[in-house]
Amino acid sequence: HFLHKKGIKIDIFFVKMLVFYDYFVYNMRMDIIALETYKTAEKYFAPPLSKDALFALTEYGQTYDNTPCYQLRLNSPVACLQYVVSGCGTVICDDKIFTVNSGDTFLLPMGTTHIYYSTPENHFARIWINFNGELAKSLLSVFDLENQIVFRKTDTQALLTEMHRVCNDNPTAHDYEQASALVFFKTLQFLATQKTEEPESNAQIEPIRLYIACHIMENIKISEIAKHFYISEEHLIRLFKKNYHITPHQYILQSKLRFAMIMLRSTKDSIEEISTRLNFSDPRHFSAQFKKHVGIRPLAYRKASRGKFF
Repeated sequence: HFLHKKGIKIDIFFVKMLVFYDYFVYNMRMDIIALETYKTAEKYFAPPLSKDALFALTEYGQTYDNTPCYQLRLNSPVACLQYVVSGCGTVICDDKIFTVNSGDTFLLPMGTTHIYYSTPENHFARIWINFNGELAKSLLSVFDLENQIVFRKTDTQALLTEMHRVCNDNPTAHDYEQASALVFFKTLQFLATQKTEEPESNAQIEPIRLYIACHIMENIKISEIAKHFYISEEHLIRLFKKNYHITPHQYILQSKLRFAMIMLRSTKDSIEEISTRLNFSDPRHFSAQFKKHVGIRPLAYRKASRGKFF
């Protein structure tokens, strides 16, 4: 209603998806999408831990070079800490967008939307942990790390490697929890000394992002966006490259693909219908772009995730 009064056009399916999002995120607290292409990756799980565990390092692993990555968690039940070993990628936490590069560490808190992905041209290798628990929340608060997402040029590889080692060396739940919590505490102590102020996103770009989100079902043209905001196309491109290190066209495409993942997972619409709704030129082009950026074709992604949702 608010957007309608502001004169912003909303596709009815977009509204339905918002309702769907609200239901599953806030009533079922469901992680709608969790995709990682494990062609050259390692992933390990914690032993069975108590539901009342104060600290739970639920998963840990490493993703190597040339491995495409596209992860999306809505209202994530876990936090994640990752060190970028090589390459670069995009990290989104709720409404904040960052580009991370080799040597950066990023921390995504529990209860927020996590999106991070590599680009086809530059996959990024990472070492990481996922964790939750009241102790983790308290320590993040004590060290004032709740709102710090990216730590530039902060090498946590040795600490995360140590955490992996103690997890592997302690197979019983009690020892696993105690050993991993000690290294986690040491890691947060280090991160607390590395905090820096992230430059604020250019205020001019925020309404542009909202405009794109509200017209994501349409064939959005760069010229139309520039005209709507009374700026030149060249200035629009500079804004996106300065803030997100990608062009507006790449940003729109990535936004469409993120929405396509939700539609593939949450509806029974055909590939052709999804392609049409998102205004791709044809299903073949949609499938090719999805494969290029996500790592697998839309139908394969749907089949892989169907058992987890339907």
